[in-house]
Amino acid sequence: MTATRKLAPSGILTSRIGRRLIALFLGCALLPLIAFAWLTLSRVTEQMSADTRESLHQGAKTAGMGLAARLGQVAADLVLVGELVQNHLGELQHGEPLPLSAQIADRCAAVWLSDQGRVVVLRGEPQASLPEWKPADLAHLDAGKPLVRVVGTPPHLLMVRRVGDAGSGRLLGAELSDNRFWDPQELRSPGAQFAVLDTGGRVLCHSFEQLPQVTPLLATVAGQQASGTFEWVANGEPHLARYWRAFLSPQYAIDLLVVQSRPCREASKIIDAFVWWFGLTAACTLLCVLLASLVQMRRTLGPILSLNEATRRVAQNDLGVRVSIKSRDEFGELGSAFNHMTAQLQENVRRREQTERELVASRDAALAAARAKAEFVTNVSHEFRTPMAEIIGATEILSQMDDVDPEARREFAAIAFSGATRLARLVDDVLQLGSMVAWDMEPTDVAATLRDAVASMPSSVAQRVRCDIPPDLPRVTGVEHRLTDIWCRLLDNAHKFSPREAPIELRARHQHGEVVVEVVDRGVGISRLDLLTIFEPFRQVGRDQLTDKANGTGLGLTLVKNTVERHGGRIEVDSELGNGSTFRVRLPIAVEAPVAVG
Repeated sequence: MTATRKLAPSGILTSRIGRRLIALFLGCALLPLIAFAWLTLSRVTEQMSADTRESLHQGAKTAGMGLAARLGQVAADLVLVGELVQNHLGELQHGEPLPLSAQIADRCAAVWLSDQGRVVVLRGEPQASLPEWKPADLAHLDAGKPLVRVVGTPPHLLMVRRVGDAGSGRLLGAELSDNRFWDPQELRSPGAQFAVLDTGGRVLCHSFEQLPQVTPLLATVAGQQASGTFEWVANGEPHLARYWRAFLSPQYAIDLLVVQSRPCREASKIIDAFVWWFGLTAACTLLCVLLASLVQMRRTLGPILSLNEATRRVAQNDLGVRVSIKSRDEFGELGSAFNHMTAQLQENVRRREQTERELVASRDAALAAARAKAEFVTNVSHEFRTPMAEIIGATEILSQMDDVDPEARREFAAIAFSGATRLARLVDDVLQLGSMVAWDMEPTDVAATLRDAVASMPSSVAQRVRCDIPPDLPRVTGVEHRLTDIWCRLLDNAHKFSPREAPIELRARHQHGEVVVEVVDRGVGISRLDLLTIFEPFRQVGRDQLTDKANGTGLGLTLVKNTVERHGGRIEVDSELGNGSTFRVRLPIAVEAPVAVG
């Protein structure tokens, strides 16, 4: 229970605690929020710019690698053409055409063979003559590598390779088809423009409406050889661009510059949108913090009133009162100390009451145990006295009769023997009930124990049993004769408490990893109240245990429950007065180790 009282709004600025909280809000909430907003804005803007540059870099790198792959395809085509030239050199010298594949015709605008100054055109018409070869170019060709050069106006790519050995003097050349080699869909990244140049600044291909000045690019390349970022003016507006140098010199003795460019307004547009939304979020956050702080200030100024009300209620013996003062000053410490004090007082009262209840419960338990002990002793005494009386009576008569008829002697001897048998069985049952000796468990055939139990019953009982036992019933872990004894006791119980002509059903089945055995009779049944006590020793429900007790010791169901539980199972009872009873035993199936097969 919490004692609280509302505080007037005018008390915030008139109290020292209120002014302290306002200063705390300005120093610890407003200024850090502004600093955090500025740092976040600067870092996010920087990260966005870095992401834009990285996107352009990846686009340029991907386009450069694609160009290298296309040059590799053309070089492979020239290898095939070179092999054709060597195989049909005689036909070419007599002016016969050389059949070229469709792929070569698709990638190359013109293909020709230069042999000692004589040029044989294999496809198309060359747009430019072969340049003068430098010693480094000839050495590259003699190494069996293709050579790529930028020729003509407008500039385009020319690939040349040596045919035959170095002394043959034959060169195979091909002008790359601009329409097929330069594919804008593959070379440009989304939202960007592209351009491809050689290291001298000659533009081979681009997607701009108006080609920008390449001076900023060449200046950046001079300072950064591999890749770099620069700004230039393209299509009349500033662009942010990134180039990547395709190092093709080892294969083709030429390097290409691949450029990806994006308008600066697109990058700033994203940043401006972020700034607007961030500012709106920051303003809303500041407003929420301000409102929450004002509410908290109003709540913080109520500790004195809360403590006053709580103290008055404690004086009225209300130890469950608590104060809600969540503050880091002396009021918070005072509230915690007050709550601790009342909690300790309440706990002391609770412990005292609990001790009193435990003492009363202990007394009641002791009285119940004494009554149970007295009842148990009475039942045991009665059960032992009955067979002892039969034995003593029969033996006393036999001892006092000298000339007795042999038939009468056998009758009294039978009475004494029956009493001794009942007494021995009673002793065995009591010893079994109290025995703690471990049993040797092993996989046991439940179906066999059920059949043995039926066979061991008197014929008058066995004839009434209706069995429903499947042949594939799994085994359980147990003791065979103990399980047989369970079924015998349950069948005997069903026989004793049902009419002589009524059938007794014995059913078994496998269900959810358990073997379920049910013994069903059509007898008198058991009331709901007696279902709680039927497994108690020497208990026969529905009868007076001293004057109207059925034949038996009253330990049968107790021993059944004890044996079932020692087998890891459980026993259940469904019954209704006048409609018979169903005793259901559930035993876990045995987990048998796998047998190794040789």
